[in-house]
Amino acid sequence: MTVPPAAGAPPVRRAVLALLGAAASLLLLGIGAPPAAAHDGLVGSSPAAEGSLPTGPAAVELEFSAEPLPLGTEVLVAGPDGGPVSEGPAEIRGTTVVQPLTDGLAAGAYTVDWRSTSSDGHPLSGTFGFTVTEGAAAASPGTRPAAAAETAAGDDGGFPAWPVAGAALLAGIAVLAVRRWRRTA
Repeated sequence: MTVPPAAGAPPVRRAVLALLGAAASLLLLGIGAPPAAAHDGLVGSSPAAEGSLPTGPAAVELEFSAEPLPLGTEVLVAGPDGGPVSEGPAEIRGTTVVQPLTDGLAAGAYTVDWRSTSSDGHPLSGTFGFTVTEGAAAASPGTRPAAAAETAAGDDGGFPAWPVAGAALLAGIAVLAVRRWRRTA
């Protein structure tokens, strides 16, 4: 029977090999696939995220890759003063969620905070902005509403940082262990 090389190695070397294996495993698990790759997602919006329009739109439209469920669907649009400009509830029309807006939007920056439920029941949310350049008389600039900050903080559409941070920490520990091992060998 052949003994694997690590079995007869000194304890420090075995620890280093184990840490390197763990770091490689975490790294591969962390970046193997995006977290929401199997779920529906937002594929476009009108107005476009971070886009600019000469006049205010009549509605914000969010286009999804599949028809969202009505459960929990909400679109909040805040104007330059931080006040709501959404009018009535959001409507689901096929794969599009439509949020009507008040008439005569002022020139300035608008924030869209949205939440929906994908066809498989997975919650989706996000935040984006758009600018109206020549709308009604410009409103005084305000602060971003608290709801927008909360939605952005809970957004699950991005890549989680913990697998990368964990792999970097394990790699750092492995480097320190190798240095120590070389000093004692």
